Amino acid sequence: MKRGETMSLDGEKKKITRAVDGVAGDMLDINRRIFDKPELCYQEKFARQALADYLSSNGFSVTTPAGWPPTSFIARHGKAKTPSVAILAEYDALPQIGHACGHSMIAAAGCGAATAIVKAAPGHAGSLLVIGTPAEEGGGGKIKMLAKGAFKGVDAAIMIHPSNKTRAVARMYAISHLTFEFRGKAAHAAAFPDKGVNALDAGVLFYNAVSALRQQLKAEARVHGIFTHGGDAPNIIPERVEMKFYVRALDYGYFREVERKVVECAHGSARAAGCKLKITKGEAEYAPFYPSYPMGRIFRENMKTLGIAEDSFSETEEIGSSDIGNLSQVLPTLHPEFRVGDKGEVNHSRDFLTAVVSKNGAAAMIAMTKAMALTVYDLLAKPALMAEVKKEFMAATRKGSGRR
Repeated sequence: MKRGETMSLDGEKKKITRAVDGVAGDMLDINRRIFDKPELCYQEKFARQALADYLSSNGFSVTTPAGWPPTSFIARHGKAKTPSVAILAEYDALPQIGHACGHSMIAAAGCGAATAIVKAAPGHAGSLLVIGTPAEEGGGGKIKMLAKGAFKGVDAAIMIHPSNKTRAVARMYAISHLTFEFRGKAAHAAAFPDKGVNALDAGVLFYNAVSALRQQLKAEARVHGIFTHGGDAPNIIPERVEMKFYVRALDYGYFREVERKVVECAHGSARAAGCKLKITKGEAEYAPFYPSYPMGRIFRENMKTLGIAEDSFSETEEIGSSDIGNLSQVLPTLHPEFRVGDKGEVNHSRDFLTAVVSKNGAAAMIAMTKAMALTVYDLLAKPALMAEVKKEFMAATRKGSGRR
């Protein structure tokens, strides 16, 4: 018996947890290999091939259908088309800091859970999928894959994400990426200041306007930005200033309202400084993430059975954004988190980078992989559970619940 397991499991589930232990070494190897070779969005050739090779060697049929991003894939196992449950794998890294969000672990856990199910229950019901989704870090891989029909026929999707906390259910913000370019007129800053139009003034006014706006926003919204170009030399009136901002909110309607207000701040600042304004919106807009609560209940029950404790965080505390939000708009989806280090070691930090390949991180990944594998098996093997998941999703979609 592994530490933390209560062993109040039926025969098939015991086999699955033991199978996860059996592939734990493979999972650690996958995590380390991808960790040691970080690749940015849509460049994940090594990671994609490593995962495809591993899944192929364990009985999965792996392809990248035409039109999908070349670093994506779909791995299939099972004779029946329904029910169809997808385990999602992410494997892109961050610029400069590598796998400080732990996507190498997500890939390893996805492969481990799927392979364990196949080893323990080769005749499992339905269709078990592992879908490789590149470019989560700003590239919107899942959005492009949705547009190409990658998730057609999938009944439910799940992945687990390393974090500074462990919880079964959480929400995530919608996010849009906005670039603001203020254009003025250059002139000698000492000799002819009256001949120039200062684009930096417009940028500073805009930044301060957004700072004032933040005081009046609901707690569920976030706006944050930086200057990416503020001028060329102190003795030249800045003729071009560029700024990048992210706008986030939980409710889709309020998200649009906040975005509109930020844009109005930019227009007002440009007018005040006498500048022209160009606004460019990023291609990949992430929708709010809405978890499947029935899937969350099943996952939580499996966590309890395995002796995995949840940290005391609400579902809206310490959250970010992801393209899995777009997926959650079209099918039941779950995105549990698992703590890989101390609570102070947060994603996108150097400390978190260390935790991703630590012993504590490995133990947490293996334990949570068991919970994911058991949850996927429940959805495949128990039609009543899948029916409940679908029913709740349809009801929530009809109600709206802040979705788009």
